[in-house]
Amino acid sequence: MRGALQLAPDLFIVGFRAHSDVLLASLIARARGVPLIFDPLTSRYEERVIDRQQVSAGSWLASWYRLTDRAGCLAADRLLLETDAQIDYFVETFGVAREKCRRLWLGADETVMRPQPVAGRDSRFTVFFYGRFSPLHGIGHIVDAASVLEQRGEEVRFLIVGAGQTYASIRERAAQRAVSTLTFMEPVPYARLAELMSAADVCLGTFGTAARARRVIPYKVFDALAVGRPVITADTPAIREALTSGTDLLTCASGDGQALADAIATLKHDPSLRERLAANGHRVFMERFSAEALTSDLAAIVGELAGGGRAHPVPR
Repeated sequence: MRGALQLAPDLFIVGFRAHSDVLLASLIARARGVPLIFDPLTSRYEERVIDRQQVSAGSWLASWYRLTDRAGCLAADRLLLETDAQIDYFVETFGVAREKCRRLWLGADETVMRPQPVAGRDSRFTVFFYGRFSPLHGIGHIVDAASVLEQRGEEVRFLIVGAGQTYASIRERAAQRAVSTLTFMEPVPYARLAELMSAADVCLGTFGTAARARRVIPYKVFDALAVGRPVITADTPAIREALTSGTDLLTCASGDGQALADAIATLKHDPSLRERLAANGHRVFMERFSAEALTSDLAAIVGELAGGGRAHPVPR
């Protein structure tokens, strides 16, 4: 057609959760003689079959997930994964060559998640969590921490926003423990999340004990850092790659409501520590996890491929 736009890309990037599209993309990329980058975020087999247990391990769908996980990773010229711990898993599980893997943090949208003034802050000490109630999140341990703090007589309010797979069991757990300091709120728009996080005294990450929980850093941690609030999350290899407990955030043992309660009480009674963690965490976010920082990292990866240079880790 006269005047039609002819696209001749120099590189293909397949985004996360598009595992089934990588093989087709690789055929097109090979035909055009250009490289392919795949950002899987996670293994669909691990997520759906092992973590969420939504698909039976012996089913055809589980086999399809495993096949597309492996085939997609092997077909790509570069694989983007969020932590070195996740890279180790993909190398060991899918036989991916380590030299074609690159770490690229998740980050957050700081045009929405940014420090903002709060009018009429609740006088009660507020601990905030949001999520899709995945088993990975370990929300039951937040319920346990709330129960421990109530028994101690600590005045702490918990606001939990979201819905999902474990929602009913979490509500039942809270009812069984007769926890009165927990407030559950339906999912809200992303911008509203930023407002709620800004109004909280502390924001929570995840506390599950699944293997994947030790290899990833959830969006909610990056969001809280971007907003400039102090964060408590589980102590994992992934977190240690990116942040320092006691300097940028506070960590506690995974799967331990008592340890989480202790961490919350520590921050409740130490305002100066809260302020220091919030300031340091936000500074680190802007330096390493902001859109500008991640764009620079991705540009280095793309430039490495476009230039046909030898594979090497992106400097940190």
